[in-house]
Amino acid sequence: MAEKIKSYWIKLNKKLLIILAAAIILLLFMKFPTYKALSIFNSINNNIVVIDPGHGGIDGGAGSRNDILEKDINLQIGAKLKKELMVEGFEVIMTREEDISLENFSNIKASRYRRDLDARKSIINNNKPLAFVSIHCNASKKTTARGIKIYYYPESIEGEKLAESISQSIDENFYKSYMKEENLRTEILTEDFFILRETDYPGALVEVGFLTNPEENRLLRDDDYQWQIARAIKKGILRYLQ
Repeated sequence: MAEKIKSYWIKLNKKLLIILAAAIILLLFMKFPTYKALSIFNSINNNIVVIDPGHGGIDGGAGSRNDILEKDINLQIGAKLKKELMVEGFEVIMTREEDISLENFSNIKASRYRRDLDARKSIINNNKPLAFVSIHCNASKKTTARGIKIYYYPESIEGEKLAESISQSIDENFYKSYMKEENLRTEILTEDFFILRETDYPGALVEVGFLTNPEENRLLRDDDYQWQIARAIKKGILRYLQ
């Protein structure tokens, strides 16, 4: 009789342990929900995104010293994009966080311009990001030229996917929802840019607007306008990573 009671008690304990383990697992899922946008982190243990604000220091990019320089707009939008991505749980690396050029961080024997690009490439490749975005402003001899353009390297399938995801997000969240522009769309283009060709990870170069267009020049200085662009790019990156 004692052996039967002991056997029954062991079986009961096993059932209780199974129920207890199931309850603990359920509580863990309730406390730590898995977000779709971050699900890929579970398998590769990497949540790094690199932001590359173009130009800097001696290289002002497009614009006028008597007006505003591209390097400043690039950095302002890049800093906002960093904050937007950090809220989503990403570790964000910026190629520059102040008004500097990067040629002194390269060891190759080449022009200042090429050494600057080489340093940016090294920062991207060394950090092995999920993706990177290079931020720039555009310029044209035609003051009527306007709009956001997104570039990817022609042989990069993942770069194309990233560019398309950012484009869709900008069209929906920036042009349509924020600017109320029903007909304006981003333009996706291929280009053999060094930063896209020489890097080993999915990347896109975003020209956020034309400094030579008086209206876009004015808007690109606006803090809220910059936040909206950064937020739309962030949502495009999330869409790509889903």
